[in-house]
Amino acid sequence: MTRTDENPAGGRRLAPYFGLLTRRVQRARLAAALPHVRAGARLLDLGCGLTDLPARFPSYVGCDRNPVVLDEMRRLHPSASFASWDVEADEPPPAVREGAPYDAILMLAILEHLAEPARALARAGALLAPAGRLLATTPHPLGRLPLEAGAHLGLLSRHADEEHETLLDRAGLERCATEAGLGVVSYSRFLLGLNQLVVLARR
Repeated sequence: MTRTDENPAGGRRLAPYFGLLTRRVQRARLAAALPHVRAGARLLDLGCGLTDLPARFPSYVGCDRNPVVLDEMRRLHPSASFASWDVEADEPPPAVREGAPYDAILMLAILEHLAEPARALARAGALLAPAGRLLATTPHPLGRLPLEAGAHLGLLSRHADEEHETLLDRAGLERCATEAGLGVVSYSRFLLGLNQLVVLARR
């Protein structure tokens, strides 16, 4: 669940998480999601990876379960708040609860790594402000073969591909949202239809 939008100073420690096209795909996810986030929003970034979003959103909390990534993010953005959180397995840590409620929550390239994505959506959705939005991207099932081929060729992260639990289609995303008590505001696909973005809100 590691995302990066800048060159990692972590270098070799982070190399297993990246392929030649990883950064382009990550930028495409942000390009799809950020138009739904208003300027100045209180932002919770789940699976934050290495990103410049703390410099773009004054009220920012980033979460990742990779300690190397969190160490690097704390070095790069000492004024931002970061926490280790496995949203599927655990309740939110204090640093996350203290920042709630959030105007926007990013879950980019997370759901495909989870055995119970509805549980993670419910935990995250509970932290939304009444008019807040949860933005989730995930590969479409049609992208399974390109993902596997890209990982094998070193174009995409082999580590991320090995962690994939399931690829949800639109109906699967809508079903998980309903189970989590969330409603679908909009749905779209990008990167030639191989990835999808769902915008969710509290019911």
